[in-house]
Amino acid sequence: MEAQPPHPAAPPKPPRSNAPTWVAFALPPLACALWLAWAALTLGHAEAEGGRAYDMMLYGIGGAGLTAVLAIAVLIWAGLRGFIGHALLALLTGLLLSPPLLWFGAGAVLSARRTDFEQRQAQVTALAETIARGDAARIRAAIDALPDAPGPAQALCMLQGRRTYKLVHWVWFDEYANGPNLPSEQLLTAAAAVVDGPATTQVKQATLRTALRALGERNEPERFGAWAALWRRTLPQPPPRPLLLSAEPDAAGDCAYGEPVGFVLRHWRDAGVRAWLDAGFGFAADRDQPVSALRALRRADSLRALLAADAQFAALLREDEYVGEQALSAQADSLSDTLDASEHPQDAAELVEALRVAGARPRTIGPTTTCELFDGNERRRTQPHDTPQRQAAVQRIRAVLCPAATKPQATKRAAAAKTKQ
Repeated sequence: MEAQPPHPAAPPKPPRSNAPTWVAFALPPLACALWLAWAALTLGHAEAEGGRAYDMMLYGIGGAGLTAVLAIAVLIWAGLRGFIGHALLALLTGLLLSPPLLWFGAGAVLSARRTDFEQRQAQVTALAETIARGDAARIRAAIDALPDAPGPAQALCMLQGRRTYKLVHWVWFDEYANGPNLPSEQLLTAAAAVVDGPATTQVKQATLRTALRALGERNEPERFGAWAALWRRTLPQPPPRPLLLSAEPDAAGDCAYGEPVGFVLRHWRDAGVRAWLDAGFGFAADRDQPVSALRALRRADSLRALLAADAQFAALLREDEYVGEQALSAQADSLSDTLDASEHPQDAAELVEALRVAGARPRTIGPTTTCELFDGNERRRTQPHDTPQRQAAVQRIRAVLCPAATKPQATKRAAAAKTKQ
């Protein structure tokens, strides 16, 4: 009987892949790296709002839950391959590496936010330096290059020492930077560069309004003529006369100020009225702008110039009781201080008399009459002594503002004169 041939040896089994172990090791750091990359894209700039930061925290919690599910799946896979011990050890090692990765990665994101904040502020400083050199084309390019494209009007607002950009601190107060406070001459240079550029008329005029705010707050009516020349260049030619300036619609932000006549003349006072008229500007046919002009007056000759330049003032003072009361009440409210500060107190008396001659009447009814307003301010004065000139001016003013009080005195003087006769 022949012997059976030996059975061939079974082929060796291929080694099982240890891929589950490497996947388990890489899973936690990879999840952290993906979350950090997303955080850098979302929160890596200075003005990322707190809401986004909270969203990223929620996404991080959700990502951690998803990573845990994937880790369980990897461990099951490793168990089927016979590497459960290796995979579990690798997973723990990856988890230990994740906190340092998150710590340094979060630090890098915060550092990037600080760097972005400083770079934004550096561009504002560079814009100020460009304006100082006076090259119109470079000024326009520097404005266009500002982060977030704030536009020329907001750029000029920044250059008045106001807020520029902010660094959002999600659990604390935000950090703000202020721009350099440029001289008015340089602000007008920047505004001229915008006016001469390709911007729309609306953008040009918004930029000039921002520059006008600086002139108003700095009490520089002498620069209004240069500003007015730029404003004319934004209008159809030939421009209308007189020029009217109304409130900018939908204006917002740090440099919005509403009705321009009231804002400017509140700072410039009498000199502002003269500068306004000399520049060829007029006043809208309503109460607000004329009342602002009348409240700003400090000299009778300025009132006469106003009456000569615009016929509506004479009509309003004669026919509109409210306008006349506002004009005299505004004077009464500041007359005591004006008389104390002036070397020529008779100027204030002449203005009050000129307003009365023009048709203005003092308020005689209401919570506080014009006379009571003036007398109350006089009683609250801190200067104990009056010059004869001031006393004479006060008597003239009271004769206009307090007619009811002066009539009995005049009657008594007339009666005394008759008795002597």
